Amino acid sequence: MLSGLVVLVTLAAPALAHAQQPDQSGSAAGWAPASLGVRLGFDQAARGEVIGAQLRVPVLPSGRVELMPSGDVTFLTGLRDYGFNLDAVYVSGGRRGGIYLGGGLALRNSLFTSEPDADRETKTAFGAVIGVKGGGPGRLGTQVEFRWIFLPDDDYDPRTISLGVNFPLWR
Repeated sequence: MLSGLVVLVTLAAPALAHAQQPDQSGSAAGWAPASLGVRLGFDQAARGEVIGAQLRVPVLPSGRVELMPSGDVTFLTGLRDYGFNLDAVYVSGGRRGGIYLGGGLALRNSLFTSEPDADRETKTAFGAVIGVKGGGPGRLGTQVEFRWIFLPDDDYDPRTISLGVNFPLWR
């Protein structure tokens, strides 16, 4: 996992450095593209692997603010946890990537008790996310992300770290 993190940060670094430079053309190039992504990770609280998908939709033409709906499946021994998140994030470098942070609504579907005949239930919670997004328009994007879900009245709060790849939906 650590070697994958190092490779992803290395790939993102040139785009992050470029994001600090002003646009040489001096004009807006239209809206930043929306992107569809997949991510793989690990839930540190549950000690299970996570696979997820997301859509990154820019709210501003610069791409500095995005809506990010996503869904995850956490693979536990004999159990699958399902999560859905709707986050608003601020991206420091806009369309070129950079550090992003935000939060929003989280839904978690699981067995929240160890009783043998318990039913699955869905809890609504607040989620927070921070990450680094690399890449730019017209090419593959990468990301490293940390996500926390704060479940009400529960000792278990999912904490995931993930690596992701984003595919722009247009140029």
